[in-house]
Amino acid sequence: MTLAYELDYAWRSLRLGRNFLTGGTIHCNLQLTYRCNLSCRICDFWKAEHHDALDLDGVRTIARRLRQLGSVIVSCAGGEPLLRADLEDCIAALAGQGHFPILITNGWFVDAARARSVWEAGLQEISVSVDYREPARHDAMRGKDGCWQRAVEALRLLLAARPDARRRVHLIAVLMDDNLNEIEPLVRLAEELGVTSMVNLYSPNRGAKASRIPDGSAGKQLLEIKRRHPGLVTLTSYIERFDQAIAEGGIGDCRAGRLFFNIGPNGDVHRCTEMTDRPLGNLLREDMRTVRDRLHAAARQPCSACWTSCRGFAESMFRPPRSRQLKEFLNSVRPR
Repeated sequence: MTLAYELDYAWRSLRLGRNFLTGGTIHCNLQLTYRCNLSCRICDFWKAEHHDALDLDGVRTIARRLRQLGSVIVSCAGGEPLLRADLEDCIAALAGQGHFPILITNGWFVDAARARSVWEAGLQEISVSVDYREPARHDAMRGKDGCWQRAVEALRLLLAARPDARRRVHLIAVLMDDNLNEIEPLVRLAEELGVTSMVNLYSPNRGAKASRIPDGSAGKQLLEIKRRHPGLVTLTSYIERFDQAIAEGGIGDCRAGRLFFNIGPNGDVHRCTEMTDRPLGNLLREDMRTVRDRLHAAARQPCSACWTSCRGFAESMFRPPRSRQLKEFLNSVRPR
């Protein structure tokens, strides 16, 4: 890495660290596309026709306006983000304005060239979805043969192509009622591949299977797995509340709108991904500080009480003991 990159990375880290210390915004979901090449039973997005309303100039505008918040972790979300031919330009626009771009992919479109190009554009972290250790089960849930093999190969290619060890590659699994016993085998698979692993609860509004939740002992089992496998880097504080979220249908007192928020594929800003029917402004037309005031006001309103990973990560970083959360976060991003 060049000296210029090292200085830029340190500057972005300090700006993000300031947000961690002061309770500022640390995470934003930027919905680059709702299009997807798969027909997963866990999701309903693929059942509707979608068009990308947010072009590259729009992404650049949003990146500039997000800069008013300092450095932010920006999840380039979807759908399947790699369906966008200009994804690398979108990543570069975000990184160029001092943010940390990350994304989740199903892995289908990752080849050696694409693995190199997303890193070269400035991607900080990428997670590949694998929900079952048995390939046939994963393929059946995703609705397409070969998905498991493509996902595992994507993990190999992305790890081999990353330009430095600070760029993170994760295997990520969605916890459901039929794959709790698959999590530890998946964590072992990640260890064999040389990548880290993560697990999260799904959004209750994404699809019919999202209602298929595991039983109330899931959190305890996951914490045991985490103790045995340090490569499972999901924050302890997030996992500790899984059983409560499952039993109560979510967690109350949400801090969406302050610690994190969502931007739709037309530039509309929402308190979170669960409240896309209630836009609070548009970053293609309005200043970030103006929209931020509305987000902060909306943060006091009731919500759907989810416990998804974007919310869980953001809120866990501010829960006691904060020293443990910070240590675990630094462990998850340290060079490996």
